[in-house]
Amino acid sequence: MTTFEQLTIDQLDEAAAFIAALNTNKKFHIGYCGTDKADILRDLLEDFTEGDQAIIFVSRSANEITELVGFDIYDGIAEVWGPFSSGQNIERQLKLWHFATARLGPLKEILFFINEENSFQQKFMETLHSKKSGEHLYLRLTKETFQPVEAILSEPYNEQDFPQFAAIHSHAFPNAYYPAETITEKLQHNQHQLIVLKENQSVKGYAYFEMDDALHSTHLEFIAIAPEYRGQGLGKQLLNEALTIIFLNEAITQVTLTVNNTNAEANSLYYKTGFHKRDALWSYILQV
Repeated sequence: MTTFEQLTIDQLDEAAAFIAALNTNKKFHIGYCGTDKADILRDLLEDFTEGDQAIIFVSRSANEITELVGFDIYDGIAEVWGPFSSGQNIERQLKLWHFATARLGPLKEILFFINEENSFQQKFMETLHSKKSGEHLYLRLTKETFQPVEAILSEPYNEQDFPQFAAIHSHAFPNAYYPAETITEKLQHNQHQLIVLKENQSVKGYAYFEMDDALHSTHLEFIAIAPEYRGQGLGKQLLNEALTIIFLNEAITQVTLTVNNTNAEANSLYYKTGFHKRDALWSYILQV
């Protein structure tokens, strides 16, 4: 007999163990969820809870979790952890999906990141009629392989930079999961940083990254140069300055980022800087 339930905070340890076990296998892998149980549990507690409930839903057989899906919701957009299915049963997973989404508030979009080798979940995306929105490389750089720069010309973002920053961001990432307004709101978290490269009050580019001391890691979310300043080597300059600033934090030992697989110019820069490929992810979007 299969049962469906929404987990409580007290049940998240079990959920973290289930995710960790599946996510080590690329055929089950979902982007950004990680493979370390303790790290996954901490993220679930921070981003997937409301009161004493978790925004995590599971199906069970013989009291064991067989499917799981979680929703990290911000400003009407949900990033999905999962779906995960140990038995890869499409009918049972679809029932869990309907059970879960019926218990969520209003959403505008639902986003997925599926490993390119996870063919079962790719088929499930077709079942949901979600649209494939891109192919991405998940890259990693370690501190010991990076040579910091001596001069830092970029500076922390301030409110007067917003119009120019927003224009660059919307041009470079027109369908970004974080619009410019969301990025500036997220700066309230003291480990989220936005830096800008300026000259005579003109913003030439920016980089936004989110540090995590507990994970010893930083994710470089966005980096872009204004169109009129491209081709001058400023992208390389800003990238190296951002990495230098990040690695000044002694707790941080690695930086990760995601880049479009077709962006040959950016990929070349990242590889030359020392990044290497960890995974290839396919993104999907479901309009609600």
